[in-house]
Amino acid sequence: MFILLKKFLLLWIALFHLGQKQYLSASDESNSTERLNPFEQAELIRLLKMEFRNLANVQVKSVLGYDQLYWRNPASVHVIQPEDVTQFGYANTVEALRGVPGMHVSRGLAYDNFASMRNFSGFSTQKFLGKIGGREVSQLMLGSANYSVDDYPIAVIDRIEVIRGPGASIWGTNAVNGVINLVTKHSGDTQGDSVRLLMEKSGTFMGDYVHGGQISEDSFYRVWVRNQEYAEGTLDSGLPARDDGYLRKFGFRYDKELGSDLNLFVAAGASTRRLEHVLDLSSRLRYNIDELPPILNGSGFGLQSAFLQFNIDNLKNQFGIPLSQSFPISLSFAQQLAQQLAGTLTPAEQAILLPRVLPPSASYNQTTWDDSQSVGSALPYLLPSYSTARYERYAKMSNDSGHLIAKLEGITDADLEWSLTGFVDHSDIYMGHLGYEWQQTQYDLSFDGNLPLGVSHLISFGASARRTDLDVSSEVIDPLRFGVQAPILDYDKDYTQFNRFNAYLQDSITLSNELRLSVGAKVEENDLSGFGLQPGVRGSWMANDNNVVWIGYSKAHRQPSLRERYTSLTPYKDWSPATSTWVNKTYAGDEKLDREEMDAYEVGWRIRPNKDLLFEFSTYFYDTKNAVRAATSSTSVNAYEAKNAEAFGGELSVDWSVSDRWRIRAGYSNARGKVEGTRVNDFPEDTASLTSEFRYSDDLTFVQSLFYAGSTEIPSDYNPITIPSHLRLDLGLVWEPREGWEIGFFGRDLLEPYHLETMYPGVDVEPTRVERNFILSVYKKF
Repeated sequence: MFILLKKFLLLWIALFHLGQKQYLSASDESNSTERLNPFEQAELIRLLKMEFRNLANVQVKSVLGYDQLYWRNPASVHVIQPEDVTQFGYANTVEALRGVPGMHVSRGLAYDNFASMRNFSGFSTQKFLGKIGGREVSQLMLGSANYSVDDYPIAVIDRIEVIRGPGASIWGTNAVNGVINLVTKHSGDTQGDSVRLLMEKSGTFMGDYVHGGQISEDSFYRVWVRNQEYAEGTLDSGLPARDDGYLRKFGFRYDKELGSDLNLFVAAGASTRRLEHVLDLSSRLRYNIDELPPILNGSGFGLQSAFLQFNIDNLKNQFGIPLSQSFPISLSFAQQLAQQLAGTLTPAEQAILLPRVLPPSASYNQTTWDDSQSVGSALPYLLPSYSTARYERYAKMSNDSGHLIAKLEGITDADLEWSLTGFVDHSDIYMGHLGYEWQQTQYDLSFDGNLPLGVSHLISFGASARRTDLDVSSEVIDPLRFGVQAPILDYDKDYTQFNRFNAYLQDSITLSNELRLSVGAKVEENDLSGFGLQPGVRGSWMANDNNVVWIGYSKAHRQPSLRERYTSLTPYKDWSPATSTWVNKTYAGDEKLDREEMDAYEVGWRIRPNKDLLFEFSTYFYDTKNAVRAATSSTSVNAYEAKNAEAFGGELSVDWSVSDRWRIRAGYSNARGKVEGTRVNDFPEDTASLTSEFRYSDDLTFVQSLFYAGSTEIPSDYNPITIPSHLRLDLGLVWEPREGWEIGFFGRDLLEPYHLETMYPGVDVEPTRVERNFILSVYKKF
């Protein structure tokens, strides 16, 4: 309670001071130094609209490690409030990131939204650090987090801080492009009952229930449950996506005041998700066509041998592949070519030739493969004029997880603010379509502190230790159980325990009322990436009452995932006509992959011409050494390779309160990426958003969202796909029939029946449609 009261006291002193300045400015217009600047005016208006208890939670902490008014933070900051989720009818918080400049959110299947930040890779969720409810959420195996599973009911969320730009000096490894920090409410702020229901025309449903209570004068609790049902979507071809399933979650939190300067909270949660996922098998069995002409020579088929060699060489030339390099094609495509060749032969010649060049059906479980053949049309293959049969395998994919976290925090007589946090996190992820499963258990203990020294210095410091235990298993999936059997993913079980230790120190210096400087570094000892030093410096200058300029530099690290370092990939089996055998094509994991090291530079400018209008500009340049990228050459030994990469771009955001009833927000970002000097296009170079909230009356609000994303390229071994640029229009109407209740009706993607956004490269067969949809939401607040 003492901590809360101290914050209240500071806030009321600030409010009194601001009120005095307002009074003085009214009585003496000429005394400009006593007037509130536009930033302060906007902050005062926001404070006066907040509930009393929530006044303690108006700062952003993620940038420099201590509470600070968001407009003084020396970084690109975007704060998502709970109403930004409910007012626009979003089912989960990751959808609300669409309106954040520099963020790209794309939907793959019914159950997943992908979020990327300032990156040259549309699938690099591991490039930024995610913290949810006080704990870092990540999977060492894939190097990423699943925010759809780790999400919380909106009723327990206080805010989501989106910090774009590196935060390595405070947050450490993997905080490369930024930090997303989801902060949950004190259980004393969630007293009573809250219900939120969302029903979509597609059949998707989500329901949240939260109950909070008080045990004693200084202790509170809450419990919550979530049920989410995913309706089946439609693939781009019109075939069913088979992506229906469900997610079940529950959790609790307990808050206790242990003393006048000591607070404790304990929280836990668990979830289970069940659904299906597909594996593209269309090019898993391949045929080494380079061996065809030699085995035909001297067998009476010399003319056919020359004909094959001509076509093989021609195909390689079209792709710029050296004639000496092996060029396997899908078995289905090879069978088509063989049939074309057979059409030039007599029946007697066919009886001799075809068994000589095609694999016997018994050698590759042809019945199993026939069962895997899709009813869909053939897929484009290599060039527009070619195609291959479509094969796919659906299997169960599950995710079971649970966590327990406890945090003790206090303030000493010397004004040292400190916290001690510990958590244990366990997850069990099974990818049946790949025949791969892992269980991860993490134990984490961290200490953080902030200590003012004099009037000009604020020291932030901390240390943490983490232990990760893994249990990994692989199996050979049914279609590949022939010949020398090998699983698609095979993990090296010598690497199942990992330790990480780190510490940081930062000094935030107030050089003057206008100028602030922060200098710090984080050191880390990690079993995956060794010892590393990650320094950073940020400065901000309040040039005048209307302008804040900041500049920053950081050296940030990202550790390779376990999939990249210790997992062998066997995606193909190649038929050798010369030896009449199937040969596994395996790409090894690369234990030598070192950490990615990025030098990040950022410059930003925040302008508030008046209390109703805010502009923010930022530009950045990232220079990355040893960026881990998927291998693109058929002659590569490893599945992933280290490359040098660059990313650069800029962002603009506008927040305009046109009147007391109308608010408009807009954002635009431009991003460019190069790998080894070659421009890449797997991330939209241009994204933009425009949202409007118009309060037509005290109980009726009209909302509008317009989103644009540029085109992207999805890489593939045989069928690369371009996702066209798209424009999405959402409209909604929110009715508040009585205090504490919201009923919303929303229309999604109203400009066109559907569009495409993304897909898993190498796993999905084709993208899933993001279709026009209508949503009804009912929300009862506390």
